[in-house]
Amino acid sequence: MTRAREQGSTGPLPSVVQVRIDAQVPHLDRPFDYAVPVAMEGSVDLGSRVRVRFAGRLTNAIVVATGIRSERDGDLRSLERVLGPEPVLTEHTLALVGAVAERWAGTFSDVARSAVPPRHARAERTVVAPCTWQAAATDVGPWADYPAGGALLRRVGAPDTADPVRAVWAMAPAADWRAHVQSLVSAVTVQPSGSVIVVVPDATDVDGVLAALPEAVAQGAVATLTADMGPERRYREFLRVLRGGVRIVVGTRASVFAPVPDLRLIVVWDDADESLVDPQAPYWNARDVAALRSHLEGCHLVVGSPARSVATQQWVETGWARSVEPAASVVADRAPRVRAITEQDEARDPAAAAARLPHTAWVAARRALAEGPVLVQVARRGYVPALACQDCRTPARCACGGPLVLQGRGSTPTCSWCGAIRGSWSCSACQATTLRAMAVGADRTVEEIGRAFPRIPVVASRGGQRLTRVPAQPAVVVATPGAEPEAEGGYRAVLILDARTLLARPSLAATEDAARRWFAAAGLAAPGAPVVITAENALPAVQALVRWDAPWLAARELHEREAVGLPPATRMAALVGAGEDIREVAAGLSVPHRLLGPLPDPSPQDPDRRRGLVVVDRREGPRLSRELAAITATRSAKGRTRPVHVHLDPPTI
Repeated sequence: MTRAREQGSTGPLPSVVQVRIDAQVPHLDRPFDYAVPVAMEGSVDLGSRVRVRFAGRLTNAIVVATGIRSERDGDLRSLERVLGPEPVLTEHTLALVGAVAERWAGTFSDVARSAVPPRHARAERTVVAPCTWQAAATDVGPWADYPAGGALLRRVGAPDTADPVRAVWAMAPAADWRAHVQSLVSAVTVQPSGSVIVVVPDATDVDGVLAALPEAVAQGAVATLTADMGPERRYREFLRVLRGGVRIVVGTRASVFAPVPDLRLIVVWDDADESLVDPQAPYWNARDVAALRSHLEGCHLVVGSPARSVATQQWVETGWARSVEPAASVVADRAPRVRAITEQDEARDPAAAAARLPHTAWVAARRALAEGPVLVQVARRGYVPALACQDCRTPARCACGGPLVLQGRGSTPTCSWCGAIRGSWSCSACQATTLRAMAVGADRTVEEIGRAFPRIPVVASRGGQRLTRVPAQPAVVVATPGAEPEAEGGYRAVLILDARTLLARPSLAATEDAARRWFAAAGLAAPGAPVVITAENALPAVQALVRWDAPWLAARELHEREAVGLPPATRMAALVGAGEDIREVAAGLSVPHRLLGPLPDPSPQDPDRRRGLVVVDRREGPRLSRELAAITATRSAKGRTRPVHVHLDPPTI
C-alpha cells in the first residue's frame, strides 16, 4: 500500500484529491480521497481521468475536487496514474453531471458515461487550433413569421447574457426548421466569442443542420457528436470541442453535455421525441438537461417542435420561458386544409374502408397526384404488427406473453418477443383458432396503396430504409412517423392513417405524441394543400391541427393533468422490480406520497416483473429524488440481490 506520508517523514504533506470511481453499485456513489504522488503534481486537475486502486482492483475514476490538504497520517492511497493529457470534464460540465445524477436519482458514473466518450489514445495526438471563425451578419430571415422572432434573435445575439432568454417555439406551417436553427446559430456566432449547442433526435437531423451551416462546416467551426460514430472519430470530435477548436456543436442527445467554452445558447429540436430520452439509468432526457444547464450556466435556451410538449407549455405558464408562435396571418396564408374522416364517412364506402383508404382520402390523393407527390403517414412499421382472435378480439399472444405478428404476406404468426413461430394457436379466452389483424403496418399499406393507384410509383420510408428527399413528381410516399422525407415544393396532399390507433394507446402522452406526429407530417405539405386525417373532427388534437394551434392543445392537456394530479403537475417515479421490493422502497420514503400499484409489467426477461408509481407534489420532487437515491444505495450496501429500478418522470405511465 502506498501511504500519503511514510512514517518518520518530515517533508510536506502531499496534496489530496477527491475522485468518483466508475462503480456499478449505488452505495459507492460518493467521493473518495486519494493522495497525489509528487511525480503527478501538475498533471492532475479537476475533471481528470485517473486510475486508482479500490478494493484491491485498479479502476477508472474522475477527479471531482482538488487542492485538499490532508492533515492526518492515515492509510491514504495514492493515485496510480493519470489517463490522458487533459481534464475531460470542465467545471461547468462537472456540475451538470452531478445535477443530472441528483435530479434523476442516478449515480455520477452512469451520467458521466453519457457525458464523456471512451478514451482513444490516438485521437489525443490530434492538434487543435483555436476557432476564430465568425458568421456573417444576417437579417431576421424565417423568424419574420413570428411576432416575437426579431426580439428573440436580438436577445440571443447580445454579448451580455446576464438575463438569459428561454423560449419555447411552435413551428410555423410549411416552414423549414433547419433555417430557423441556422438563424439562431448565426445570431450568436456573428459575435467574436460565444458557442452554441444544437441537440436533435437522430443522425438524419444532424445532417440536415450541417447542410444549413455550409460556411461554418467548411471553416471547421462545427463538431458533430452522435452515437453512431466510431470510437476514434467521436473522441476526436469531443477533444475539438474541449480544446476550443469549434464554436458550434451539433449532435444527438448526449451532445447536451458537450464541454464547449463560453456557452451562449442551447437549441433543442423536437423535444418530445423519444430518441432524446436516454434508455439507460438514470433515464435523463435532453430537454430537461438543457434546462438544467441553462440554469447553471446562465445561457440562452430555445426549444422547438412541430407541435408543443406539455412540459414546455408548463415552462411558459409558470413564466420560466416565453412562447414564440407564428403570426395569425402566416397561419392563414400557409396552413394546410385539414379534413377529418369519421367512422360514418368510412361506413358509407365499405370497399374503400376495407382497403384502409377512405373515399375522401382516395379522391384527395388522386387529384394531388396530377401535380406532384402525396405523403401517407402510417402509425406502425412491419406488415401486420398486431393480431387478435377473430371471434372475441382478444389480443393474440405467445406462451411467453409476447404479441404475435405477421412479417409478410402468407407468413406464419411469429412472436415479437422470443421469435417463436406459432403455426398453431388457440385463443386463451374462447379457444378459437382464427386470427385477424388488429393493426396494419407500413409494408402492407404499400401493397394496398399500390393496388389503389396501379400506375403511380409507391415508395416506402421507414427505420433503416429512410428517405430524406423526394422529387416534385407524382408518387405516393408511405412513411412511418419520424421517417417522412421532404418533397421539393412540399407535398400536394398528406394522408394521415391510423389516427385513432395513436390516440387509443394506453399512455398518458398519447394525445401529445399523436399531435406531434401529425403536425410534423402536415408541416411538409405545400401551402394550402389538403391534409386528410382518419379521426373525428371534434377531437381536441384534430381541432388543434385544423387551426394550426399546438400551444392551445398543450395548454388544454396541461390543465387536464393538473386537475387530476398527473405529471408535469406532479413528480412521479416508476419503481420496477418484484412487488414486495417495490412496497419496501415506497415504505422507506418520508416525503408525502401516493403509491399506485404495483401492477404486472412483464418483460421477455422477467414475466413476473411488476411496476409501481410513486406520486408526490411537484415541489417535493428534489426531496423524492434524494430519498430514492439514498434508499437505493442502502439496499445496495446491504447486498439485496433483487434490485428495484428507479425511473424519475417516466415518459409513459
